[in-house]
Amino acid sequence: MSNVKISPYLYLPGNSEEALNFYKNVFNGKIERLQRFSDVPDISVSEEHKNKILHAHLTFGEQEIFFSDMIEHHIYGNQVSLALKFTQVEEIERVFQALSEGGEVLMPLQDTFWGAKYGKLIDRYRVNWDLNCQL
Repeated sequence: MSNVKISPYLYLPGNSEEALNFYKNVFNGKIERLQRFSDVPDISVSEEHKNKILHAHLTFGEQEIFFSDMIEHHIYGNQVSLALKFTQVEEIERVFQALSEGGEVLMPLQDTFWGAKYGKLIDRYRVNWDLNCQL
């Protein structure tokens, strides 16, 4: 299983394009692919939903995040958090600040007993993040 890579797939309630562009700016990423529901022949979705994102692929460094707008009701939970590991203090500070704008800081970015700078937050899209930079 050493060839397996886990990539987060964010299903959002109609604001995937906004989130995609937000994370693109935060992580200096590149949108590799963006498909709308209207790109699929004979798809059965409302007119309102046709311009929403069926699948988007964002890359930054060796990382990737996938996005899609939900059609059906999904239950939100906090059972998953995206954990980011940094090597530079300046970078963790920049990303923490950007992700926390419009969100909720659960643990401010601070030095920890395990020798790292760490912070935890929920961003404006209700995505949980753990940020860690070993000092």
